[in-house]
Amino acid sequence: QTRALKEQGNWAGCLAASANPRSIELLYERAWCAYNLDRTGEALAGFTLTAQSGGGLGGDVPRDARFGMILSYLNMNMTEDAARLAAATNLTQEQRMTVESTILDQRGVRAFHRREYTQSIAYLNALEQLSGNLRRDLAILRAYAYLNNNQHQLALDEFTRLNNELSTEETRTALASLRSTMSGL
Repeated sequence: QTRALKEQGNWAGCLAASANPRSIELLYERAWCAYNLDRTGEALAGFTLTAQSGGGLGGDVPRDARFGMILSYLNMNMTEDAARLAAATNLTQEQRMTVESTILDQRGVRAFHRREYTQSIAYLNALEQLSGNLRRDLAILRAYAYLNNNQHQLALDEFTRLNNELSTEETRTALASLRSTMSGL
């Protein structure tokens, strides 16, 4: 019943049906439901116990439990813990793409907020290369990283591209400010 509720996306029903899990298998199903309801700490605990004790479940369960642990760490912005576990786990190609993309995203944003603009740009460029594109919010962040790293032409190119795709107050203001700065150089 718990698995059926999980497969239906009825996360709350799944949690109710598995309130006192008496098996690792039930705990594993419950962990995914908790994860999908943003009960990350509970999910992490369930995934961790499953990864440690669920080898008897066979199939892909131990790997997928570790994947759940990695996703939980990432949801809690515990990027380095997630990266260490990912490096030690034989994930599927799709799982690896999901994990590596999120790690690069989080590292790029964190580096920007620490004013490590060169590093932020490197992470965001790697993310773009890995995934084939960059979300708009991250592209704007990269443009500001270029600006703060005195790479004015790259910042201008990025803001121009973003403004051409979708002109917003933020892109117009950034372009005006950047053009003013560059004319004074």
